[in-house]
Amino acid sequence: MTDHTPELEVQIGDACEIDPAAGPIEQQDNIGESDRDVLLYVNAWCGDCRRAVRFLDEHEIPYRTIDLDEQPEAAEIVISLNRGSRSVPTILIDGEHVATEPSRAELASIFGVEQAPSSGGVLGRLRRT
Repeated sequence: MTDHTPELEVQIGDACEIDPAAGPIEQQDNIGESDRDVLLYVNAWCGDCRRAVRFLDEHEIPYRTIDLDEQPEAAEIVISLNRGSRSVPTILIDGEHVATEPSRAELASIFGVEQAPSSGGVLGRLRRT
């Protein structure tokens, strides 16, 4: 008997860069008391995914993760949510898709977290007084 599973054409989001030095996302969810269900679809090698997980941990926001490498069948959900792209992290709150590949500022807005003002980055340091 042959397997007739269709092959998925996988596209990884441009913002997800492989960073071996950072190591994989731990396969341990940060589940605590919460009034909402936060679910992240991730890949262990994805820098954006690690950043999102780190943000949630820093702000003690409970969440669950599904690693697409560990559970490849979940990729179909991500692809359907992202118009054919396998972009991660894909974030759902209470089953509703709220963000894909969000920045720290977007995460702060989504989760109602106050962020410290930016130092101005490179341009701020080059400003003459």
